[in-house]
Amino acid sequence: MAAHVQPLVSLARVQELKSPQFRDFMERLNAFAAPLGLHQYTNLSKIWEYPWLWYHGLSELHWNHMRLADLGSELSPLPWYLANLGANVTMIEVHGELESHWRWIRDTLNVCVEWCVVPSERLPFSDSAFDIVTSLSVIEHQADKAMAIREMSRILKPGGLAALSFDLCMPDLQMSYPDRNGRALSLSEFEALVWRYPEFVSRGLPLVWNLDDVTGFLTWHQATASHHNYVVGAAILRKLAP
Repeated sequence: MAAHVQPLVSLARVQELKSPQFRDFMERLNAFAAPLGLHQYTNLSKIWEYPWLWYHGLSELHWNHMRLADLGSELSPLPWYLANLGANVTMIEVHGELESHWRWIRDTLNVCVEWCVVPSERLPFSDSAFDIVTSLSVIEHQADKAMAIREMSRILKPGGLAALSFDLCMPDLQMSYPDRNGRALSLSEFEALVWRYPEFVSRGLPLVWNLDDVTGFLTWHQATASHHNYVVGAAILRKLAP
């Protein structure tokens, strides 16, 4: 594991998602996903979330035999992409209707991927079972967000990384969030619930949001769909070592 990966959080930036670097990564990820029937992204916020996490931590890791838990996997290409780099992946979902497709992808790629269907935020894994936990746009769908973060930290080994993206709603800036999507975090809730979580190294670092990027991203996001009246963020966090 790359010890120099630092805790970091950011709101989405239009300049980044339109950058050649981010576009190159999404082209590679979409090309990988296409023949496998996995999701491809060209105009949703994932075109910022995936490459941001990749370039701010995931690309620096040595994936061979790394133990990865991916929350809310569905047909996300990322866990399969990382398995193809050598990771031992456990996908975690609340429904199992995609199992036959997952099995076909696993056989096609000949990778080490298993899955676990879990109906709540409580995870059936031992403490410190994984090197990495990824959670991309999942926490807004989780009812017990505090438990979700506790469980994410619990299954991480000391020194392990949590890589997550999340929806954020700021009503004071006239943002709104569709009820069918769950409940987005607020800035203060993210800081209290996630950034200051006692087992993450980030607890001692100040949290400075790049609020100047909100207006530009919100304009772009609402152009993709009228109900996208909210912003997204992403974070890399490291669990404290004893």
